[in-house]
Amino acid sequence: MEVPYKKILVPVDGSSHALRALSHAATLARYFAAEISILYVSVLSQQVPLYDQVKGAKIPPNASTDPANYAKTILAEASKQVPAGIYVQTHNELGEPRTAITDFATQNGYDIIVIGCRGLGAISGLLLGSVSTYVLHHAPCPVLVIK
Repeated sequence: MEVPYKKILVPVDGSSHALRALSHAATLARYFAAEISILYVSVLSQQVPLYDQVKGAKIPPNASTDPANYAKTILAEASKQVPAGIYVQTHNELGEPRTAITDFATQNGYDIIVIGCRGLGAISGLLLGSVSTYVLHHAPCPVLVIK
């Protein structure tokens, strides 16, 4: 039998749903002896003060004031959640999460994407629709959405 999952992509944003997705990905990685890539997408709107003006925004303030360090923090915290013995890489992309995730998965040949169903992006959810729903419909590989 061919192993179906060797490369697992887990997009994270610091939310509890993303960490739950990472936990499921770790289980898959252990079972299939796969590697995990954790992806954080620095959202373009974090670079623009407009998001501060939208009521209900959940994007932490330091995401816009120091996006590079914020991304490093999110990725470092996520990496700590992966049990020892599982190969893990981290990646930071700049862009709109929905397309950045699917493009990254396509360009790097991932076998599965494990993604949380809700994140911190109140604005992207309001204006752009659900990231996980978009990824589910546009990804080049199977997508496991974790509630």
